[in-house]
Amino acid sequence: MKTVWLDALTPKQARLMGVFAEALRSSGIDVVPTCREYEYTVGTFRLLGIEPAVLGRHGGGELGGKLRADVERMRLLARFVEEREPDLLITYPNPSATRVAFGLGIPILMFNDTPHSVPACRLSCPLASTLVYSEFIPRRLMERFVLKEWTRVRRYRGVEELAWVLRFRPDPGILEELGLEEGGYILVRPEERKAAYYGEGPVLVELAVSLARKGHMVVVLPRYREQAEALKGVANIVIPEDAVDGPSLEYYAAAVVTGGGTMAREAALLGTPGINLFPRKIHVDEALSRLGLPLYKARSLDEAEKLCLKFLASSGKVDTSEMLRGLEDPVKVMREEVERLLA
Repeated sequence: MKTVWLDALTPKQARLMGVFAEALRSSGIDVVPTCREYEYTVGTFRLLGIEPAVLGRHGGGELGGKLRADVERMRLLARFVEEREPDLLITYPNPSATRVAFGLGIPILMFNDTPHSVPACRLSCPLASTLVYSEFIPRRLMERFVLKEWTRVRRYRGVEELAWVLRFRPDPGILEELGLEEGGYILVRPEERKAAYYGEGPVLVELAVSLARKGHMVVVLPRYREQAEALKGVANIVIPEDAVDGPSLEYYAAAVVTGGGTMAREAALLGTPGINLFPRKIHVDEALSRLGLPLYKARSLDEAEKLCLKFLASSGKVDTSEMLRGLEDPVKVMREEVERLLA
């Protein structure tokens, strides 16, 4: 039996790898999931019924901390992976897992939608056996990281969030669990302030507080402890203690606001207005907006708040089923590339 190692650094990657794991197992392939200790990453795997090996941690906002955490994680992964001898690694731009796989002669299938994450891409993409990314991202932005003699490139018409959105069924139990009403709350995912690529940008904790003080319910999924601390004791703000079913929360929300990109895209694909405050251009978001999905780029906290108030007052829900039919399923792409790499 062939074995595929799946490594995730973030909750989004855990959800993607979780969907891939189910598809691979259904094809008779064994999977070895790993991740680091970082906010909702472990919990997301567990929500999907997967118990990952947790190896390493996030290095914080300083370069020295990131380097030391990465070196330690490579040490832990090398020992773990040598014992299991996987035939393939599926990952995101991920310096620790990629370097270990390359060093042990394991082919690397890499998915990527973050060309703005330059340090991780520079340290990872040149070692990939195959790089898969959306055709909505310009070639020049992604393939500048690739050594074309060594890496095969596969582009597809879609986005990674489709891997789970196409298989999604909303669970209304999330509303009762958190004391919410359908269409009666805003979901906020703060910015990834400590990421090497983020730089300056809006502070979404301030948006959550402003909406809450106006009497609106706000669910916040913080990335860092200090973001949660800043919201302690604020009325009308709900912070789940553990990882929750994010897509269901998005489906029933009046709108979703994020300082990154994933949750706004998820929401828009599900028909819920997604509002993005990421301080850089995101090509896949622009492409989805052109297709008619309810995905909005806000350039300030004030602009985002006005959109939130608009959607709280009048539903901005859209039927996206027809739009999704014209997009390609990342799971299908993954299956084809795994079959080719394991042949």
